[in-house]
Amino acid sequence: MRLSGKTVILAVLLLLALAVSEASGNPGAPALQFKADAAAAGEYITLNNLVELPPEMAQRYGQALIWAAPPPGQIFTLTREFLQYRLTQMGLGEIIKDAHLPVAIQVRQTGVVLNPQEISEVFKRHIQGQSPWQASDLNITVYPLDEPILLPDNKVTLEVLPPKGQERLLGDLTLEMVVLRSGQAVKRFKVHGKVILEQMVVCATRQLNPQTKIAAGDVRLARRDVTNLPQRDIFTAEKQVIGHILAKAAGPQEIITGRHLSNTPIIKRGEEVTVVLDQDGLVITTKGVVREDGFLGRTIRVGNSKSKKEFQAEVMDAKTVKVVL
Repeated sequence: MRLSGKTVILAVLLLLALAVSEASGNPGAPALQFKADAAAAGEYITLNNLVELPPEMAQRYGQALIWAAPPPGQIFTLTREFLQYRLTQMGLGEIIKDAHLPVAIQVRQTGVVLNPQEISEVFKRHIQGQSPWQASDLNITVYPLDEPILLPDNKVTLEVLPPKGQERLLGDLTLEMVVLRSGQAVKRFKVHGKVILEQMVVCATRQLNPQTKIAAGDVRLARRDVTNLPQRDIFTAEKQVIGHILAKAAGPQEIITGRHLSNTPIIKRGEEVTVVLDQDGLVITTKGVVREDGFLGRTIRVGNSKSKKEFQAEVMDAKTVKVVL
């Protein structure tokens, strides 16, 4: 069948019209109606918040970010000129070509704010769960966020991401948290806080001068901030320092640390000591003679006074060593 010239021209014009229709988003459809009052749930205003889009357009353009959402309880005004500029800037100018745009759109926030108390509790639980110290010894302060965390709804969970290269959870800390919704991360943010470690440690009861031999009344246990002190340098029982010679002065209420003590041995070779044997909680005491000078916390050779057998024991104080079987 042969086509006339007019028929061919009409067919070409029809194809061009269809192409223009597809490029402009189907002009035959009703013009888009933008809302005068809109609501945003979360941190951003999206195109879906401002206009009812057809399903295909909603899927392609609906999540386009127009602007930051207002804080809860506040309203942002988007003018017609701003919206035209913003959508054109984003390459979506065709969407509003024939749309009905009000002079201004009032946008309010309908999302929820992540509860600061929940953030604080998650921070504290993480520190307490990862810390080698008792929860009662930790004083944890969580600082407020600079800005609230806005979410579409409260159907979320909050978790702490594993710290990177942070071994000692003490002092000034920063933890990264993630908000999960149906197992998917929707928001990450950082929380700052401070963790103070307080323990019962040996402190001076009075001014103690260098070369003083520590007696029972010179020290006592007191609760102190030991956050910045190495655990190996502090003492948690008075007997650990009694009999030691001070290498430097200690003021009243000052924490006695290993740096205060002289390197002079607290037990000398040939001295008789009390040997404490601890086997599964069953404690037995006997006498022994040390075969070498002994320093606090170190292991030395001790001989049994009766059997003459030699064994290893840890120096507990100037008169006591301990064997754990």
